[in-house]
Amino acid sequence: MDIDQYYSTLDELSAGYSKFNTATHTYLEELIETDNQRMMELIDFRKTFIGTKELEEVTPYLSIGFFHKYSGIDRTTCFIICFELNEIATKIGWRKRCTTYKKEQPLFDKFPDLFNQVHNDDLIDFSAFEQINGSEILKFNKGYTYIDFALNPMIASWTRGNFPDKKIFIRANPFEVHDRQPRQMLFESILMPANPNWWRNLSIHNRTKEGASYVLEDCSPKENLQQYWELHVKQVKRLEVIAKRNNSGNLSMMIEEITSTDNHGLVFGRCIHLDTDSPYGTPFENSVLNHLDLAINIYEGEAARKRLEDNLAYGVVTTDASYRTHLIKVLDIPFKALFGYVISFLKSQTLISEWIKDQFREPAA
Repeated sequence: MDIDQYYSTLDELSAGYSKFNTATHTYLEELIETDNQRMMELIDFRKTFIGTKELEEVTPYLSIGFFHKYSGIDRTTCFIICFELNEIATKIGWRKRCTTYKKEQPLFDKFPDLFNQVHNDDLIDFSAFEQINGSEILKFNKGYTYIDFALNPMIASWTRGNFPDKKIFIRANPFEVHDRQPRQMLFESILMPANPNWWRNLSIHNRTKEGASYVLEDCSPKENLQQYWELHVKQVKRLEVIAKRNNSGNLSMMIEEITSTDNHGLVFGRCIHLDTDSPYGTPFENSVLNHLDLAINIYEGEAARKRLEDNLAYGVVTTDASYRTHLIKVLDIPFKALFGYVISFLKSQTLISEWIKDQFREPAA
């Protein structure tokens, strides 16, 4: 076995693993029992180039009860293979979730008529579904699927409740379809404002742009527990904003919250995009958005490195996401509704507060 064969085998195993709703270590232990020869080939190859850092990463896991069929360096190697398989499976899972809708996907294979409700390749008309108890479960006809878990289902129910007469599109999971209603999952509670406000007026002229960037500075938990938690646990790095008006007077805005690189080498961007034709100086009470959408951007490898160097606030094009998908889109809603999506979709309340204080402060007398 060589390095290409090793990672090709992991790719193959990852494809098999994605079909099972189980932990990576459970999947590998089952492989040890059912295909021990393949597992030994992986172990024999991988243990020949284990580094000191990898040994240190595995050490805390050796006390737990996995891979006891092996001992010594062979058992250590099982954990390393487990970590690598999990990383590959995670990346494949994100790529799969960001694929555009296709008729052969399980949801549309079972309900072909639902494909007629697809919008811009990655969203579905929300009116086609019943959202069960405001949860992530969507019902269509006699089948069930899920809202993509990158979107808290409360955002979907809040949107439908506040804008029942507007066109809303949602990202539904095209790979899962159930004949019986599945069990609800537990989602983090989020603040959903009843009556958000916005600017006093839209004071961006044609051909001009305004950008801003807010960075989470390091601190101790004693200094600011929320800021420490958002930086070190939620891994939020900064918030970037750019607003510009084109020659035709259309005002567009993009807001992206960027994370640090995770254990899989991925950088995530939680992105809000909107535009309006409301002219300069329009009171916010009278300003209407043509559209507002929420999306998840995933940056991998070189794109992840470059995205951390780029910044929307500079007013230049940033690095393209390696893969991305929209989560929800709504048309013709009040501009002031943006605030509700900002505080419910983005993760760092610290950066949101800084941005609001800066961008929406009362004008000087």
